[in-house]
Amino acid sequence: MTIIVVSCNHFPDDERIYHRQIKTLLDFGATINYFTRSSIKINLNEDRLRHFNFSNNLSVKKYITKVLKILEKQKVSQFLHIHEPELLPLAKQIKHRLKIKVIYDVHEDLDAMYRTFSQRTKLVKEASILIKHITERRHLSFVDNVILANRPLRRTLYEHKGFRPVILENFPQKKYVIKIPKNAKHNYSIIYHGHLGPERGIHDLVMAMPQVISKNPFSKLTLIGTFRTKEFEQKIRKLISDYELKEKVRIKPQVPYVEIWDELYHSALGVIPFQNNIMSQNNTPTKLFEMMAAGCRIVTSDLPPIRNFLSNTVHWTIPNDISSLASGIIDAQSSLKQTDWIDSNIELINKKYNWELKSVDFLNVYNL
Repeated sequence: MTIIVVSCNHFPDDERIYHRQIKTLLDFGATINYFTRSSIKINLNEDRLRHFNFSNNLSVKKYITKVLKILEKQKVSQFLHIHEPELLPLAKQIKHRLKIKVIYDVHEDLDAMYRTFSQRTKLVKEASILIKHITERRHLSFVDNVILANRPLRRTLYEHKGFRPVILENFPQKKYVIKIPKNAKHNYSIIYHGHLGPERGIHDLVMAMPQVISKNPFSKLTLIGTFRTKEFEQKIRKLISDYELKEKVRIKPQVPYVEIWDELYHSALGVIPFQNNIMSQNNTPTKLFEMMAAGCRIVTSDLPPIRNFLSNTVHWTIPNDISSLASGIIDAQSSLKQTDWIDSNIELINKKYNWELKSVDFLNVYNL
């Protein structure tokens, strides 16, 4: 079986696309042509996997043209798996040309993202979203199966179009579950990994650190990820300087997926300080399950998507409330010797929230 996997906005070694889906398909003997559009230069070629990476300076339209040009020279493929709505025109062009089945993988609530991040007026935002909906509906006739990363992701739209969406949450593989107890020297280490933007509560987290440090002077925070904008990065770095936190707050750029686990294993607390907005009300953060698997005690904003999976084994905080966030971290630090919550979260990963269970549903999409 030969499969074409195409992404235009994700890192080549994306945990969902590459580390879970592609590796699972390779284990079942599939041959894969993997196309990405990214500034990250990484060679993922191996037996039965051909990786083609193009500059993210290319427009999506030109990127699709280049993908099509390569595919014209390829042998027959059975499936096209696309990971962004911008690639639906590719599905239209390739569907009948190669006579293959198209899988449309919806990772995010893009409407919520646009409403959260766009600086345009509300009227312009809603008009743009409506146009995107119309374009998506027109192209769904070229799609055979839909995969959703979260249950709230406009499921009814796809059901009304005759699809039975497969829900594939971003659960980690069981091999990443921590095997040995954490070293006590890391007891006051705090971590956040993922996008670094105001909507993620990064400003609140940095502002909470002086209160945390006043209670526990050995506390240190590590932020790993890419800043949403240069302006926001400058704002956070100025905060760190103004509050004399340079020795207490470490910022690391986006790192390969496997390196994130090393950071998590060496951190006592994982923090999800998301603000309360339309995006956080609908998207379940992947980092939640990664922190659980890594044996971190978790401090998180009290939001519905997280409540869907956990209730009594995390430290809840009030979104957009710096004092509540600081208190949650301090409370978690005072409870580090009590491991029952951590043990319960690890058990949930091993028995319920893992990719090995979800991969069965994933392979069924390919009739494997």
